[in-house]
Amino acid sequence: MKLPLPTPCSVCPAPRIPRLGRGSPLHRRLESVPVRACALQDPSMARVPAPLWPPLLLALTLMGAPTEAGIEKVAVEAPSQVHGFVGDNVTLPCKLLSPESKPPKVTQITWMRREASGELSRVAVFHPVQGSHIPESDRVEFLAAQQGTDLLNASITVRGLRAQDEANYTCEIATFPRGSGSKRIWLRVFSRPQNEAKSLAVQQSSEPVPVARCISSGGRPTPRISWVPDLGGKINESQEHLSGTITVTSDLILTPSSQEDNKRVTCQVEHETLDTPDELHVTLSVQYAPQVSISRHDTGQQGHRETSLTCDAHSNPEPKSYDWSTTTGPLPPSAVPQGSRLLIQPTEESINTTFICHVSNDLGTGQADLRVQLPGIREQSRSLSALWIILPIAIVMLVVPLGVLVYFRCRRQSRQDPHRSSANGAVSYTAVEREASAPQDLPTEGARGQTDRPGDMRHGLG
Repeated sequence: MKLPLPTPCSVCPAPRIPRLGRGSPLHRRLESVPVRACALQDPSMARVPAPLWPPLLLALTLMGAPTEAGIEKVAVEAPSQVHGFVGDNVTLPCKLLSPESKPPKVTQITWMRREASGELSRVAVFHPVQGSHIPESDRVEFLAAQQGTDLLNASITVRGLRAQDEANYTCEIATFPRGSGSKRIWLRVFSRPQNEAKSLAVQQSSEPVPVARCISSGGRPTPRISWVPDLGGKINESQEHLSGTITVTSDLILTPSSQEDNKRVTCQVEHETLDTPDELHVTLSVQYAPQVSISRHDTGQQGHRETSLTCDAHSNPEPKSYDWSTTTGPLPPSAVPQGSRLLIQPTEESINTTFICHVSNDLGTGQADLRVQLPGIREQSRSLSALWIILPIAIVMLVVPLGVLVYFRCRRQSRQDPHRSSANGAVSYTAVEREASAPQDLPTEGARGQTDRPGDMRHGLG
């Protein structure tokens, strides 16, 4: 006796799926299994109570599903960051770590890239049977993955690196029976900047203007520019983006004056591709009209002395012409101009003149004046003659009083000491003048002997 089969429209109630994490392998397998009574061809199965289906399906699913512990054992090794330069080739390393002697079977290698917008895009896929699939096969290739190998090395190489290649890349390796593992790598793309600095020719003014400019072009990431020393000005900086690189322009702004002309400043560029800052030296150029002064120099001896005047001018650009004149008109014949120098030769007549020096360049004219007083040759000769006359008179007037003073001083001393003892104790006598009207004859030798006796000492003195 045959039992009636269930009608095609009769459907058994859906089994209650255990509460698992949505997206897990077990959850996906349970959802993919339909339970319809019309699909049962064995009549005996139709009488199986519905509550017995969930344990049965769960047991069948667990037989081929990897466990959570197996998923945790998949370890992938890759650096967190890799950098390269624009135009170069770069390798993104990624390897499967397997401490066991028998590595797991790699079922697929997948590289993904997260764009700046957050969108994911596929970079490369490798399957052991179907081979590789790479959208940009002319630039991207697997380094070691080939059909028939163990596929433990999932590294890829990117050729002709571009600024747009900078992103976060994910390397995912799927295995059986352990599951899959992944690592994220940040690929940074660098570009060395080209640096230059120059001065800007400006004219002296009261308004601040750019006097120097420093440009760092084609850098990635953004270069940093600074100026030393600090001259008290301002910095104006702008950026321009081109093909993923950045060009930075920095202007040094000052109030230009003659004091800033010829000063030296340095532009310093810092960048991650440079070990030390790149220093570029700039000499400022401020154009201004001549600033003039006159200096005097005298050479030679009295009577043959020459005087020269030098016109000292500071200007930018350099002076074009020097013109000499006086406040009364043209130069005297004794003054000979020699460019920035004026030579004044000795003359018969004296000179008492104010000389003027005019200096010109492309921006204007500057001038300075100096008053010069010079005696003529005649006056110098008269002065010398008078000097030779006055000098002896002065000497006589100085020596004669001095001699008279010495004479009277010596005579005064001789009067104060009329009798002075000699060295042997004898008495020395002062000479007594004899009256010219009664001269006496000198005694003879015999008479001198008589007068030398001690008894006649008093007579002789009388």
